[in-house]
Amino acid sequence: MGQHSKKFPRTPHSATRVMAPASTYAPASVVAVADTIGAPRPSDEAAKALASDVEYRLRTIIQDAIKIMRHCKRETLRAEDVNAALKLRNCEPLYGFGTGTSSVQYKRTKEDPEVFYLDEREIDVRELITKRLPRPPVDVNLVPHWLAVEGVQPMIPENPMPLAPEPKPLQPPLGSKRPRARAEGGGDPDAGGLQPVVSHVLTKELQYYFDKVTALVRGAGRAEASDRDVDLLARALRSLGEDVGLHNLMPYFTQFITEETTASLRDLPRLRVLIQMIRALISNPDINVELYLHQLMPSVVTCVVAKRLCQNLDEDHWSLRDDAANTVAFVCAKFGAAYPSIQPRITRTLLRALLDTKPLTTHYGAVRGLQALGPKVVRETIMPNLRAYMTNTLEPALEAPKPLDDSELKNASEEDRNIAVAKAKLAVLRHTDAQRVMGALQEAVGACLRDEIGDAENAAREKRLADQLMRWHRIDGAGRFEKDETATGKDAPAKKTPVSPNSPSRQGRGATAKGAKSAVVPKAAPLVRGRRTRGTTPDDDIGDAAAAHAPNVAVAETHV
Repeated sequence: MGQHSKKFPRTPHSATRVMAPASTYAPASVVAVADTIGAPRPSDEAAKALASDVEYRLRTIIQDAIKIMRHCKRETLRAEDVNAALKLRNCEPLYGFGTGTSSVQYKRTKEDPEVFYLDEREIDVRELITKRLPRPPVDVNLVPHWLAVEGVQPMIPENPMPLAPEPKPLQPPLGSKRPRARAEGGGDPDAGGLQPVVSHVLTKELQYYFDKVTALVRGAGRAEASDRDVDLLARALRSLGEDVGLHNLMPYFTQFITEETTASLRDLPRLRVLIQMIRALISNPDINVELYLHQLMPSVVTCVVAKRLCQNLDEDHWSLRDDAANTVAFVCAKFGAAYPSIQPRITRTLLRALLDTKPLTTHYGAVRGLQALGPKVVRETIMPNLRAYMTNTLEPALEAPKPLDDSELKNASEEDRNIAVAKAKLAVLRHTDAQRVMGALQEAVGACLRDEIGDAENAAREKRLADQLMRWHRIDGAGRFEKDETATGKDAPAKKTPVSPNSPSRQGRGATAKGAKSAVVPKAAPLVRGRRTRGTTPDDDIGDAAAAHAPNVAVAETHV
């Protein structure tokens, strides 16, 4: 014990010798310890001195352990407190004692109540052999792990799990309506269980921008809107089509457009402004509109094929349908490569609206939408069904309505007179709508035919140019043959070679015999394609180019 312990200061001697109290640690214990470790038996005086020294050291260690226990705010002395006190004294700690309560039970001997012994149970060797072996202990090793990667704590067992913050309900901007959330069990949504509407927070600037734009759309989308409102709306639409940083507002703008289209289905000025707003948002290159096309396109298609888009039937709702059809074509042209199914789906919707028994206003919008998608769409959808549509639907509506007979109106009752006048107005309105549909069909079919005729003209012109180029090469080959024959005639006798009567060489010899100047046909100039002027043909253009490069050649040789 003295080998691992620290030397304690001795008590200073005084002139008057004070008798030390009797030692609690008995000298017999010192003798017993000496016999245990194999040391020589000490004398009685040495045993007393060692006992008093051991008692002093034990008291010091116990006092330090009690201090540590009190600093830990505990009232029970533990083995770890004793070990900490030993470490303070630079002594080796106790081994074999845990921090908890020990399961070792001590019992007093019957002969001497001051002597304790361990109650050890007997172990059966057969039970010990047949007992299942415990799992081997895991080797002590060092395992590194990341506490945080770029400020984010990895979700691994070594790291503590972060506490999830309680969700706070976020309010949408003032300009948008809050949708009614479904309550648990399908009951009243106001009873409780509301979920947060959005998962992100908008800045105050974006909320102010959204409120201003929606207010301008509602204000300028009125029949009595002032010039100032129209001017501010034009600036707002320009901002929607050019500004960056508006992507966070796209869910709110989409919801606003959908709700306003549903609520203002017969408000023509409001629908015009909404179509302009959709066109501006789609035109913005800094907004990812692809995620919201499935919500925006129903509003646009509704403005194309809806049954009625105005409160008064005399209003010009035809221009709104034209603008919406152009917007549909713009969306298909811009996002058709990324989403190949968008144009076929819209085409099927428009064709179904055209062939179904619906009002003529819907048929007009369907024809305009199919025409805006291109001549190929018209060729594949309208042209195969044109005859049946004209015979069954449009021709009966194109018949002029019968005028009212004044004599019959005078003899009829007031109620019958009102019914007859209303029917006459509806017949006139239906005749006007049929004329509109007829005009749209004529434009669509005309554009399709012009496209086909243009392709046929281009193909015929290409063929004529290719034939003329082959003729030039033939004329050039005949001229070279005549030059070679003239050059070899000086040294060797000329050989008679049969020449066709229509060949350029025979025509040249005939012209020389009549006194005309003989000329060698030069090599044809390269063919240059360009835009021709009105009133000329492709053959005239080629003949003029050849005459300009070969002025001495007869006209019969260059102009075919």
